[in-house]
Amino acid sequence: MNLVLSGPSGAGKGTITELLLNSDGFKKFTTCTTREPREGEKNGFDYFFMTEKQFQDYLDKGEMFNVKEYGGYRYGSFERDMDNIATDSIVIFQLTPDRGLEMKRKNPNTCLILILPPSASDLNIRRKNRSTKRINDDLINLEVAKHYDYVIINDDIKTCVLEVLGCLKRFSTQTQSYADIREKNIQLIKNFIIDLKKSNLTSQVENTFSGKVAENWDSKARFVVYHGTKNPIVNEVMSNIKNGMKVADIGCGTGKLIEKMDKKTNNCEFIGIDISDDMITNAQKRILTGHNEAIFINRDFMIYDFESKFDIIIFSYVLHHLSNPVEALKKAKKILAPDGRILFSVPGSDYLKETFYSNELAGRFSLSETDDIVDMAGLYPISACRNRFSMTFNTYEMFLQYLKSIGTYQKINDYSDGKWSEDFNSKIMSRFNTTDFITGEYLTYNCVKKENVLTRRLK
Repeated sequence: MNLVLSGPSGAGKGTITELLLNSDGFKKFTTCTTREPREGEKNGFDYFFMTEKQFQDYLDKGEMFNVKEYGGYRYGSFERDMDNIATDSIVIFQLTPDRGLEMKRKNPNTCLILILPPSASDLNIRRKNRSTKRINDDLINLEVAKHYDYVIINDDIKTCVLEVLGCLKRFSTQTQSYADIREKNIQLIKNFIIDLKKSNLTSQVENTFSGKVAENWDSKARFVVYHGTKNPIVNEVMSNIKNGMKVADIGCGTGKLIEKMDKKTNNCEFIGIDISDDMITNAQKRILTGHNEAIFINRDFMIYDFESKFDIIIFSYVLHHLSNPVEALKKAKKILAPDGRILFSVPGSDYLKETFYSNELAGRFSLSETDDIVDMAGLYPISACRNRFSMTFNTYEMFLQYLKSIGTYQKINDYSDGKWSEDFNSKIMSRFNTTDFITGEYLTYNCVKKENVLTRRLK
């Protein structure tokens, strides 16, 4: 019998395989890969690791078979007919779902099991490479895996191994109708796909705010001349900060706001969290006064487990980059001290209105839309203000450079590094050339827990 274990990299297939091999009656078929070995992986057991050139040389000599690509790397085997290996043992394979289904067509005595982590958040924690290509490959593979025999959620490795053994027993004795479990399998996969797509957006945002964007974050003003107050969240934060507070700056970037707060206060605890490792690296280079504690953390706010309650939680122009601003504010509310404040700014509906129509740039909010978001999150706005200012640019190219420096260019392009289409670029250039000023607009809110306000009114 063949046992095919499939699933996203980091789902636990290798550990499951190793534990199964401790039992009698199992052997592992080792394939080849061009990717680098991960920590703890052994050459010749987990894979035969080789360079791209070595892999190609085997292929050119007719000694590499069953070649597939996943996550930007190639996989293959030295065995031509790996589907029908003569042995009394159960042979364990780790294959992509399309190759697993191909094996089952050639050898029906093949049990196909998809291994999934509890959530996409768990998957991101387990693996370092969260590239968009890898996630897109995972999405394709999960669609194919809807035709698998079994789906197992690996939230405890020992329990997962027992479930694999149970699936093998049912498969070999034909004691369960696959029609009974097919619907359940498909639903588990659908739920994980939804979760993974949200994770894909997070990965794209992370990539957008890395590299050159992070490197030049503090100097982006060189592309533009501002007329009016361009950064209202700073004034809101500085008027609310006091000595001895615990403050979380979500999407802290290079830590500029924390540096400002540090100069004004004593005995505060500052936590800056940002999804971009490059941003955090730059933040950690800041020289602070030493009068407060400050740490910078490279994590996704939505999956980070905070241990403290905060007096102030800040979202500086961050919420419009999140897939669900309501859920982000709900999470912030959970880690807010009883009398704490959540301060945030988002682009208003008139932001860049001269160049982008409403359907061309997502993430701009009217006051009523923002009020609804605050209300759904269980918050109450102590204050809310609309701040407008103007921007001028010497050239259209400088305007584009400015948009790239703040992530707006990439956001319009679904957070990719690709260029806009020629048609779209021509439209934006034409509008730019017919206006003298570009409008900037931010909505800035100072919120408390809604129940605090209701309690005061009842008293």
